[in-house]
Amino acid sequence: MFKIPKSVSISISLAISVLFFIVCIAGMFILPALTEMLINIPDNIGNRDSISEIGRMLVLFGSYCIVLTFISADILLFSILIRVKIGKVFTDITVALIRGVSWCCFLLCVFFGALGLYFQLSFLVAFLAFFLGMCLRVVKNVIEEATEIKQENELTV
Repeated sequence: MFKIPKSVSISISLAISVLFFIVCIAGMFILPALTEMLINIPDNIGNRDSISEIGRMLVLFGSYCIVLTFISADILLFSILIRVKIGKVFTDITVALIRGVSWCCFLLCVFFGALGLYFQLSFLVAFLAFFLGMCLRVVKNVIEEATEIKQENELTV
């Protein structure tokens, strides 16, 4: 199987993280039009154009909250990648960064769950965000345990 060298893999991941950040920032400018377009798409329940003006504002507000949460998670992931690049993986700071990303996933679960009132597919996205948050909690616990073992070993030597 083709294996990418570690330094190249980290550089690719950092580039993707930066690209994702740029797309999210650009997305904030088109979010009002995109939200309006999504509201006006008919689905199996009917056309969402019957949503009140306050409902439309709440959907837009929720959409901005989602994008800001994505940006926050991306910044945390970027920080983790930088720490991996410099070899500082098993530290309390890295554990805190992973914890932050998992909380961002749980926050996304709440936001998408709320949007599920208007967009039924959002319930699925909320479930996936919750599952990803749980997976990250497991990874965080593993890294935290490894960090404790590493610190104990450093004290022993």
